[in-house]
Amino acid sequence: MTPSPPKAGKPSHPRHRPTDAELLLTKPRQHKQRSLVQWLLIFVFLGVVGWFTGSELAVLTTPKVLPPKVAALPATKNKTAQNIARNDGSTGGLNPETPATADGDSGDTSTAAESLLAAAASALLDATKAFQPGPYRQGELVVQASSPEQFAALLKRAQAAGGTLLGSIDNANAARLSFPDAQSMGEFLQSGAGADSGDSSASAELNNTVSLPTPVVPVTDPYAPGSLQPFGSGAMTYMGVPQNNNTWGNGVMIAMLDTGLAPGTTNLLKDKSITELDLTNGSTTPPVGHGDMVASLLAGAPREQGITPAASILSIRVLDSNNEGDVFTVAQGIYAAVADGAKVLNLSLGTTSPSTVLQQAVNYALSQGVVVVAAAGNDGTGQISYPAAYPGVVAVGAIDATGTRATFSDFGPQLTVVAPGVGLNAVTTNGTMSFSGTSASSPLVAGAVAGLMSTSPGMTGNDAVALLTQYANFEGPLTDNGTQTNDLYGYGVVNLTRVLNRFNAQYFDIAVADMVVNVTTMPTTPTAPLQVTVQNRGNTVATQVGVTISYNGTDYTQTIPSLSPGDVQAVTVQLSVAQLTSAAGVQVTASVGYFGNDVNPNNNTTSRIVRLVQSN
Repeated sequence: MTPSPPKAGKPSHPRHRPTDAELLLTKPRQHKQRSLVQWLLIFVFLGVVGWFTGSELAVLTTPKVLPPKVAALPATKNKTAQNIARNDGSTGGLNPETPATADGDSGDTSTAAESLLAAAASALLDATKAFQPGPYRQGELVVQASSPEQFAALLKRAQAAGGTLLGSIDNANAARLSFPDAQSMGEFLQSGAGADSGDSSASAELNNTVSLPTPVVPVTDPYAPGSLQPFGSGAMTYMGVPQNNNTWGNGVMIAMLDTGLAPGTTNLLKDKSITELDLTNGSTTPPVGHGDMVASLLAGAPREQGITPAASILSIRVLDSNNEGDVFTVAQGIYAAVADGAKVLNLSLGTTSPSTVLQQAVNYALSQGVVVVAAAGNDGTGQISYPAAYPGVVAVGAIDATGTRATFSDFGPQLTVVAPGVGLNAVTTNGTMSFSGTSASSPLVAGAVAGLMSTSPGMTGNDAVALLTQYANFEGPLTDNGTQTNDLYGYGVVNLTRVLNRFNAQYFDIAVADMVVNVTTMPTTPTAPLQVTVQNRGNTVATQVGVTISYNGTDYTQTIPSLSPGDVQAVTVQLSVAQLTSAAGVQVTASVGYFGNDVNPNNNTTSRIVRLVQSN
C-alpha cells in the first residue's frame, strides 16, 4: 500500500483570525508631502488625545538612534544564520479587513486629512494596547517587509519614531522593535500610511509570549479509578522502539527549541553529539528541568533508553529561566536550526495567538523539507497551541499507559498523532524525574521521524511522517469525515512495530481499537450508541472477523466480512442512558475472533466501565 501523505492540508485553526493583538502597517500614500492643513489637524488631534490621557502626546519625542547595521543572528557551532534564504510565501498583514489606509490624494484636502486623522487614531489605539498588560512583550513590535529595500525603509521609519532595534532576521526581512511609549509607536504605525514606502504588504504585530505548556497535575495515585496511568520506563516499548536502537538517528540532526541545557547535562550525555545555541542573550543560566528532560528522551541517559541515541542534537535556547520566550525569538531559532542543517525540529512550547513571523518561519522550514513537530498543549481544550496548529506541522497529543487520551491534552482538527505523555522517566543532573505533558510526547514523535530516516537510506522526513500516520493505531470515535481521523487522537497512537513490519506479509494483527459512547451532547433519548471500533493492524486482508459485545448479561455478535490492512470498521449497540449516567456505569467487554496467527492477541479483547458524565 502506498503510504498516505501526512496531514499537510490540515484545516486552518478555527480561531485563526485577526485579534486585538495583531496590528497592521498601513498602506503607503501616493503623494510624498502633507499639506499645512493636514499637519495642523494631526497636531490638534494629538493635543486633544494628550489632554484626555494626561500625556504630552503633542510633543514628539527625540528619536533614538538605531544601530547603523541590522543585527544578525548569533553564530552557531557550524555556521551562521545570516544568509538564510527568505520564504517568499509571505501572507503580509494579518488584519486585511480593517487596515488604516490612505488611498491617495483625490484633490480634496479635507477628505485626505480626515483619512489621515483616522489612520493616526487607529494606530494610536493599537499602540496603546501594546503598553497594557497582556500575553506579549509590552512596548514591542515584530515587523516584516516584502524586500530588503522595504525592510531598510521600515527601519528608518522606526528610527524616526524613536524605536530601538532589539533583533532581526535579515533574510526574512523581520525585526523586533521596542518603543518608549504609545505615542512613538503610534507615530511609527501611522507612518506606513504617509511614507512613500511602496510596501503595502508590510506587517506589524505584537511580540506574543511563548511558554511551556501549562504544568500538568502530578500523577499522585496512579491506581485510583479514573487516574492517569504513568509509563515510567515503558514508553519506548509501548511505541515499538527496538530494544537495540543504538544506531537510530545516525546522520540526522534534531533541533530542540526549548529552555536550553543546565550545566552538567552535556557531561551526563557525554557520549552524545550535542551543540548548544542561546538566543536569550545568555542573561541567566538554564535551570535544570524541561530542556534536560526533552534531551534525555531523545538521546537517552544512564539507565534510560532514548528514542534516537545516535542523532545529533542542536539545543537552541529560546525560553528564559522563567520558561518564557516570544514568537520572534522562536522564529529566530527555526531559521537558525534550518541553517545549521537540522532535518527535524521539536518545539515543546506554544502560544495561544497566531503570529505572522512564527508562521512564516515554520513555512520556511517546511519548504526546505524540514519536519516540524510541536506539542499540542496541556489545557485540555479544543484549541491546539501555535505552532502546532499551523498547517504542515506534526501536532502531537498525549496518552497515558492505558492508551487513553490524557485529559490535559489539547485536541482539535489539526492534531496529527498521539504518543506517551504521562509519567515518563527522564534523566537530569538532579536524577530521574517524572515527565508528563504533550511536551514529553512531542520529542518521542520527533525522534521516531529521525529514527526512521536513519534506518531507511533515502527516506525523507515527510516520508517518515507519512508512515507514522498510515500505521498509527486508531483510537477514538470513527467519524464520517472521510478519513480515519478524529479530533481527540488525530490519526492515532504512534506504533513503530507496525511501521518496521510493513513489508512482512505474515504480520497479522486484528484489534479492538476502542469503545466510545458516540455523542457530542448529553442524550435526551432513552438510549445512546456505544461504538466499538475494530482495526486490521496487519498486512493482509482479514475476512469473516467476528465481533462480540457483552453488556448487562447480553452478548451481541456481528461479523465483519472483510477488513483491509489498516482499515477500521465500527459495530454499534444501544445502551441505556440511565445506566450510563449512573455512578456504576455499564460494564462492557468487546472481543474479536479471527482464524489466523495473530501476533498480538492481547489487543483482541477490551473491557471497561462506560459512563456518561455531564461536563461543565
